[in-house]
Amino acid sequence: MDNNKNNENEVGRDEKENEIDKIIEETQNKNDSDESKSKKGKFVMNVDYDKFEDYYSDEDEAEDDESEEDDEPEQEEYRPKKRKKKNYSVFGGLVLTVFILAVSAVMAITVIVVGRDVLGIGDSKAIISISIPQGATTKEIAQILKDENIIQFTSVFRAVSKLKGADGNMYPGEIELSSNMSYEAIINKLLEVREEEEAVKVTFPEGITLVDAANILEESGVCSADEFIEVFNTKVYGYDFEELVEDSELKFYKMEGYCFPDTYEFYEDESADTVAKRIKARFAEMVNANMLGRMEDMGYTLDELMAFASIVQKEAGDPAEMKKVASVFTNRLRNSDEFPKLQSDTTDNYVEQVIKPNDDGDNQEMYDAYDTYVGIGLPPGAVCNPGIDAINAVLYPAETDYFYFCSNLETKEFFYAKTLAEHEENLKLAGLAD
Repeated sequence: MDNNKNNENEVGRDEKENEIDKIIEETQNKNDSDESKSKKGKFVMNVDYDKFEDYYSDEDEAEDDESEEDDEPEQEEYRPKKRKKKNYSVFGGLVLTVFILAVSAVMAITVIVVGRDVLGIGDSKAIISISIPQGATTKEIAQILKDENIIQFTSVFRAVSKLKGADGNMYPGEIELSSNMSYEAIINKLLEVREEEEAVKVTFPEGITLVDAANILEESGVCSADEFIEVFNTKVYGYDFEELVEDSELKFYKMEGYCFPDTYEFYEDESADTVAKRIKARFAEMVNANMLGRMEDMGYTLDELMAFASIVQKEAGDPAEMKKVASVFTNRLRNSDEFPKLQSDTTDNYVEQVIKPNDDGDNQEMYDAYDTYVGIGLPPGAVCNPGIDAINAVLYPAETDYFYFCSNLETKEFFYAKTLAEHEENLKLAGLAD
């Protein structure tokens, strides 16, 4: 049945096409006739569109449209993809678990470390002599113990002291302790009534020599002079500056220059070890990292800095003149070809007044190395223990053109010169030459 219908449609289409061909042929003939009538005639396609419309029904257009739609590929409708939601619950739980475990581990380790220190487990059995100052608070005592590596946790020590009712009841003076003692044992030791020791205040002025400092300590009843010199020059306490100090055969005392001038409080019959350590601790506190950095920028070693500062200390005396005096020696060091020798009287004095009287044998090489009228450049060691003003004067000297200076010993007036001729005139003004 469908085949018959298709055949009828095909017959109808053939008839329509024949009729269209006939109309086109008639139209062409008419155009040819019109063209022959005019030489300049233009071709005009006169089509009777009404007749074409009669042969194209709505049904045919629908069929054609349907045929075109069948030929075009079918397009899929665009649909945005839905993002899959990640499940963070498992990941977040894992992170939280790891965090909790890490915190727990840290807390456990902390408890173990603190507990071992409180109980004194596994620490060194070495006995250390500790000096507790008169009127020291529990906080200050705890810090002293930590500095001496007896304890690690000052806040825990203070808490234990408070629980034992030891606040304000710990006695001053020298006491022997070790880091393998428990906090309770240390506190009990500090609570013991010891023989009351009298505190002694000792002042080391700027420019003092190590020999003079040792004699002051002995005269004050603090410790033996010889023992102090021995310990101060040989014992190392772990301060950073100690690693920078050189041990040269030409140096008389290795640590001359490092006995920082200040007022200290010791006890009678205190050990030379605790005295030496306290003095070196003061030097480490005053000559800080910034000063050492400046020293390196200027190209000095620590021994050179202290040797230079000791010369300035002895030559100038007055802090107001130190930077100018330092500039004279700085200019000489920078022009060593013209001024190879510093020519400082203080270095010759050190040889005659300190080295020779305390030297076991004749060491001319050492004498010449210290004497800046003989040796070239700075001496191998300091000639005294300079104060902070002299050290800073070397680190930040005045900007001058001076190569000479002198001073009036009575008036303390200083005279500076650029040339030797000017210097000779200044010597007369200072009363040092006729």
